[in-house]
Amino acid sequence: MELQTLLRIPIYEKASVVAGQKGVTRKVHNVNMMDAPDILSFLKEGEFLITTGYHFKEHEESLAKLVEGMAKKKCAGLAIKTKRFFEHVPASICQLADELHFPIIDFQTDETLGAVINESLSFILDKKTAELQQAMVTHQLFSSYILQGKGIEKIMQSIQTLCNAHVALFDTHGHELFYTNKREPFSLPMEEAVAGAKQLFLRTSKYTTFSFLHTKKTVTLFPIATHTRKYSYLLIEHQVSLSDSALLTIEQATNVLSFEMMRQQALYEAERRRKNDFFNQLVNNYYKTLEDASFQAQMMGLSAGNSYICAVGKIHSTFTPYSDDDMIYELLQYELSTGHTEAVLFFYDNLYILLFTPHSQPMIIECLHRLQEAVYRHYDKRMSFGVGNQSQSLLTIADSYKEAVEALETIHFKDQSKLIQFYQPKQFKELLRLLPANDLQDYYSQTLEGLLQYDKKDRSILLDTLETYLNSNCQISETAKQLFVHRNTVIYRIEKCEELLKRPIHTSEETLRLRVAFQIFSLVHAN
Repeated sequence: MELQTLLRIPIYEKASVVAGQKGVTRKVHNVNMMDAPDILSFLKEGEFLITTGYHFKEHEESLAKLVEGMAKKKCAGLAIKTKRFFEHVPASICQLADELHFPIIDFQTDETLGAVINESLSFILDKKTAELQQAMVTHQLFSSYILQGKGIEKIMQSIQTLCNAHVALFDTHGHELFYTNKREPFSLPMEEAVAGAKQLFLRTSKYTTFSFLHTKKTVTLFPIATHTRKYSYLLIEHQVSLSDSALLTIEQATNVLSFEMMRQQALYEAERRRKNDFFNQLVNNYYKTLEDASFQAQMMGLSAGNSYICAVGKIHSTFTPYSDDDMIYELLQYELSTGHTEAVLFFYDNLYILLFTPHSQPMIIECLHRLQEAVYRHYDKRMSFGVGNQSQSLLTIADSYKEAVEALETIHFKDQSKLIQFYQPKQFKELLRLLPANDLQDYYSQTLEGLLQYDKKDRSILLDTLETYLNSNCQISETAKQLFVHRNTVIYRIEKCEELLKRPIHTSEETLRLRVAFQIFSLVHAN
């Protein structure tokens, strides 16, 4: 309780605050009586000291040190029983106390100091008992609201009545969960406020009060803790000066809200695990027919008759605490729910999976950009996406997923302009690069063996002619035109090639073999 509240009880009827009047709102946790020169070392924060001042009657400087030390320790105040060793509190002590806003009480009484202590402590204990009883009743009332299924709404309305101000509830990202003012939308930038909430709260504070610069509006914010690092926030729409009982009521409200949010979070996480298990089964071919998958798909928000485009997201960070995954997932889910592009979110293999119903590429890019901006705004982390091709059915989503993962792996993070990559099928030469170099060399050496062993001067001419001939779809005239030679020259050279290769080159199978060999030949020589 505050010191000024304690001083109102009858036994302090003849007490008066002679200095440090601005400090009468200091909190009193205990009342102590002591007359000893080393009294300061025994005092603690919130302690109210009553003394006769015997050891300071001729040592005013020692009394000044006591006042300074008690103010530094955040003691509640000092009451000196005058008309015994002190006629009145010295003026220099009063001046010092005023500067420190530390209350000095001139206390005149016929009662023994022991009786004063007993009555003071009884009053404090009675007050604490009443507050605890109120806390129990309040907790039971709020808990009953939760059990009735209207917990959050009822609790928020109770706090609104208590504080005579609108109140709001926000999640860990500053997104509105509930607001008592149904007539007007909430207009304060809570995303920014919550993002800096760790800097707003002092280590020992139960709440904080601050003002928004652009609106000049003052609010009071209470954190609501859960078993994770995630905090929700209760906001009261003005600066509140709370009595102990009102603060205790709000504390009970935040406690009950914390349990309710943990309950909702447990249900949410269970639902998310079901979704992720379904996606795991889907991409690993657990479902053999569309009918097998359709029922589960509908529960996940997917339609068995639709085709989907898969996008795969990854956070770029050297170290990402595991608990961030949950919060980023919730952030992405919220952003999707407020957007115009329909998508279902999963979390699989440490990747964020989005299944889009068919949309134009610009719409998908716009949605993914919005998710990237949200992650960067809240967590200062970059997020990249790979996007696969449209699946033909629910059962071929696995193909789109694999394409999206492949596209994601091609992103070079240093290039900030290419953090969204759509899947592109590999060119033939890219596929060849996936094969061992020795195998490639063996293939073209065996296929072109006769030509490669021919006279070096004419070998390059024959190879060039054969490659141009194959690229011209085996057309003599077109080959002659491209090589700037007579068509009979081309015929001669092609016949010479057949002679050296010891096989005809006009069959579809042989033409394909030679084309592949020339691709490998150019690839190996380019490297």
